[in-house]
Amino acid sequence: MKNRNGFTLIELVVVIVILGVLAVVAAPRFINLSGDASGASISGVEAALKSALKFAEARIEIDNAESSIDYEGETISLTGGYPAASAGTLRSLLQIEVPSSWTRNWETVPCDEPEFCILGNMYPGKGGYIEVPNHPLDSNGGQDRASYIWPRGYVLKTNGCYAYYINEASKEVYHSGSIQTGC
Repeated sequence: MKNRNGFTLIELVVVIVILGVLAVVAAPRFINLSGDASGASISGVEAALKSALKFAEARIEIDNAESSIDYEGETISLTGGYPAASAGTLRSLLQIEVPSSWTRNWETVPCDEPEFCILGNMYPGKGGYIEVPNHPLDSNGGQDRASYIWPRGYVLKTNGCYAYYINEASKEVYHSGSIQTGC
């Protein structure tokens, strides 16, 4: 018997086929890790926003406020009995620093701020308004408004990866949540 060193061609082909099958099965789980991270980030923003809005509601009740409240040292304007749907409101409620210097071409340019971009005071008929599924606003001259926050690297209008706050002042209700279909 001859002493064999190495592998036969058949053994190498079998190992390559097994590695190929593993790569095909395992790769999809790891390909969208950044999307998963962005989705988790937006879920965190959504939860923080909901908590902050509940705290603001309590402050409104306690102070019997009609036009504004003091929230952690920041003044938040009220519209229809709830915080106004502005970028400043989101900054104050979430206690985050988002520079106002970001590009106004947000419909086509990805967010390039350190973490998030914010857009507020949007309503039907205003350029750039994005209708949130299940919460379309009536075209009532801008009385009802929406604000959005989305992560770095995403385009608000095309990616569908954002948290939202909608103040329907005409109905004295608000909605908050997130869209993560494009994360």
